[in-house]
Amino acid sequence: MRFAVCVKHAVDESELKIDPSGKPRLEGAQAKMGTFDKNAVEEVLRLRTALGGEVVAITVGKAEARKSLKEALAMGADKGVHILADPGALDPSRTSELLAAAITKTGPFDLVICSEGSSDIYSGLVPPMVAERLGIPYIGYARKLEVAARTVKAERSLEESLESVESSLPSVVSVVSEINEPRYPTLIQIMQASKKPVEELTRQQLGVGDVQASVRIVSMTAQAMNRKRIVFEGSPDEAASKLVDAFASEGVIPK
Repeated sequence: MRFAVCVKHAVDESELKIDPSGKPRLEGAQAKMGTFDKNAVEEVLRLRTALGGEVVAITVGKAEARKSLKEALAMGADKGVHILADPGALDPSRTSELLAAAITKTGPFDLVICSEGSSDIYSGLVPPMVAERLGIPYIGYARKLEVAARTVKAERSLEESLESVESSLPSVVSVVSEINEPRYPTLIQIMQASKKPVEELTRQQLGVGDVQASVRIVSMTAQAMNRKRIVFEGSPDEAASKLVDAFASEGVIPK
């Protein structure tokens, strides 16, 4: 069985700094494989262990995006596909176009796994768009997967309920972070990843025309978070009592 897993080389949101106007400073920001993408890689590796086959990691980005592919390879993916493109010039629709073209060119695949959304933009639009472009079924926000014969069964995590669904293969599935705990590659696995094959593809090789984003980001601001800076004085018991009263007054705990 052949599996494809889509990963994104995303800005490390935990390292972002905010300028005085409240806008995030992207200059010099570190990037890594998206946090949620690690769950997608982990799940596809677990499926390969159970069913056998091959795992191909696919990403879209500039030269530095190869780092995220290497991380997926170190975790256990068999090979990588790097679609060379400027992510800053793309939107979910254009990204899905490139991914679908690469999946078609390097396929066929029985199952395509994505995360629920990228850890930087988190639109959640790319997985269903990829499925639409490939003309195959889509299951979103899966928290449990079972693949047998030519079907995939999933337990979907909705806002206030769970839903069990089943689809024929091939399919595209996006998974939530609760589905597993991603593994950490060992030093030996990291060293071995550099020997695994990575295929580079351009939009011309994929038969995709000039990709221009149809969505433009007008502005981006960070949510302001101000600490109350309250100091509770007195003995430990007195300070604890004051802290509980403060929580209750803020509605954090019942009065």
